[in-house]
Amino acid sequence: MSRSKEQARLNKIVIAASRSLNLKETLTTVLEHTMEALEVSSGVIFLNEGESQQMHLSAYRGITSEAAERETILAPSQCQCGRALESRAPIFTHNLKHTPHCPFELCAGEGLLSVASIPLEVKGEVVGLLQLGSTKAGHFSQAQQDFLAAVAAQVSVSIENARLYEQAQRFNLELEQKVQQRTRELESARQALSEKADQLQRLLSAAYNIQEDTRERIAQDMHDGVIQLIIGALYETQAARKAMTNDPPRAVKNVERAQQLLSEAEAEIRRTIYDLHPPMLDSLGLVAATRHFAANCSASFKIACQVKSQGKTRRMEKKTELAIYRMIQAALHNVASHAAASRAQVTIQFGDTFCQVMIEDNGIGFDPEAVLRQPGEHLGLISMKERAEAINADLSIRSTPGEGSQVMLRLPSPEYLET
Repeated sequence: MSRSKEQARLNKIVIAASRSLNLKETLTTVLEHTMEALEVSSGVIFLNEGESQQMHLSAYRGITSEAAERETILAPSQCQCGRALESRAPIFTHNLKHTPHCPFELCAGEGLLSVASIPLEVKGEVVGLLQLGSTKAGHFSQAQQDFLAAVAAQVSVSIENARLYEQAQRFNLELEQKVQQRTRELESARQALSEKADQLQRLLSAAYNIQEDTRERIAQDMHDGVIQLIIGALYETQAARKAMTNDPPRAVKNVERAQQLLSEAEAEIRRTIYDLHPPMLDSLGLVAATRHFAANCSASFKIACQVKSQGKTRRMEKKTELAIYRMIQAALHNVASHAAASRAQVTIQFGDTFCQVMIEDNGIGFDPEAVLRQPGEHLGLISMKERAEAINADLSIRSTPGEGSQVMLRLPSPEYLET
């Protein structure tokens, strides 16, 4: 092979190797052009694909598929190819018949006599091996050996470029996946924040409406109840004052009626105060206040409402007891307003490491998920969840249409007060 022809063929291999960054495609192309330039019958390339010392068959030409399947791995010290890897130097065998130790079936099975085994290095590290074989003894001249050294250098460069490209592709893919995941997380967080803001706005609006309704109801109750009673008592005292001289017995009756009206006014004022904030909750605790409220529910809504207490009754911080009490109120209000139930039961369990409240009814039930998907119409449930979160409690709602409902509030690690 003349020097100019050799250079032309080497340039052809370099151009072919530069056309693609796909490693398998590049190796196959280089192998085909090299075999054509040197007029050999077979060629294989092994690459190190992992942390092990074994080389895996990555490209081949001129051998059968059966042979390729049998010889997929090449280990150091295995035949002359393995020794070339171990010594990191090319080994040229001019006649395998005169080689005392060559158990590699790939060579013997294909009838090869001349074999060239050239290690492939990238930055001082052996990454593979190029093997070319010929059925003619003494095939590789010194010029061809020099030519193969240049080809091996080019193959090594192609391997490095292709692997860098694959690494860049993997990095880009991983980065893109992370960006997409982060984008999804941010979008999910944005939606959750937006929904939370909407819920908060609705709760604030509902709280304002409730506040205004409460004020209006209190004003109406005071006008229709307490004020009328006080005016009646005032009339009776005025009548008693006029009758004191001429008709003392009648004056006494007027005073008694005034006292009765004032007692009724006191009861009405106490009821209004209890609705705003139950004094019994502060003085006697959660269980007693719940029983009192349940008794009022039973009388007002004709629902048999029972309250059970399990464990030693304990006291908690005022804000915690008030939050639990308001949730019980809301749950029983929902039972009275929506459940069409005849019975309801509140169970308050005081454990050493938890406090649990269960509200159950035998009403018509509902689909909690469907209800919570339409929060605008069911702010009561959302308000209960907000109250639960405020005291670090877990609130769960179980219900099936036609089978009643169960609301469970569980407060882990409650801070019980010393009694």
